[in-house]
Amino acid sequence: MRSYSLSHLSDAQLDRGLESAARDESIATAWLLAHLAESDSRRRHLPAGHPSMFEYCVHHLRFSEDAAYKRIRVARAARQFPVIFRLIAEGRLHLTGALMLAPHLPSGNAGELFEVATHRT
Repeated sequence: MRSYSLSHLSDAQLDRGLESAARDESIATAWLLAHLAESDSRRRHLPAGHPSMFEYCVHHLRFSEDAAYKRIRVARAARQFPVIFRLIAEGRLHLTGALMLAPHLPSGNAGELFEVATHRT
């Protein structure tokens, strides 16, 4: 069993570990979104007995409803605009930022929107 106590780390070790964990999370989020996007495209939720990707995410993957909604919306946007995967993996765009941009991307100014949204809170 893994211990999550980090009290033995120096401040420098803690800082490096935190930065590394944040990078790893960004990469893992992009990877998860890529899997969701492809699974959604193939409608893999149907053979698993779920009428929608949302139901699959909530009941099979055990996401909260909010987490499922956000990830599915961003995964669908990223299928149309694959740069989203890279921006999230690089930590330049976060999930909420991508969710907020998604409805505006088809308007033809996606490149500008991504540039303006980079590293924004």
